[in-house]
Amino acid sequence: MTAESLKDGLKIQKEIFGGDFSQRALDLTTPLTRPYHELLVSFTFGEIWKRDVFSHSERSLVTLAMLIALNRPDQIRTHVRGALNNGVPKEKIFELAIHALAYCGAPLAGSARNTIIEELQKLGLEPAPSQPAIAPTVKA
Repeated sequence: MTAESLKDGLKIQKEIFGGDFSQRALDLTTPLTRPYHELLVSFTFGEIWKRDVFSHSERSLVTLAMLIALNRPDQIRTHVRGALNNGVPKEKIFELAIHALAYCGAPLAGSARNTIIEELQKLGLEPAPSQPAIAPTVKA
């Protein structure tokens, strides 16, 4: 890790997730956790996201696809917001859940679908459900 990669990483992270997110994440570190956070930001954003082979919008889609395959809903939520900030349309983000049906299976793709829709609803980009979720009945 270099001072330059950390500086670049913080700048890119702010562009993707917004300054409040980046600052809050930094503020939540302790003397014990700060080195981990600095390595994460320095490497992930200051080295990987800084590369120009993929645009930030393409990198957001690749990242979301990997997070879907790994079944990481908390990270999916964060990166849905980042992808939107990077100009990825909600339809392309949702298409990842559809694509995951073929390569990850219905349970995992369904979980990703729910996570994506919930996040889009929180942002006002999708309507909230007008009825409660469907649940199977239990035979007595």
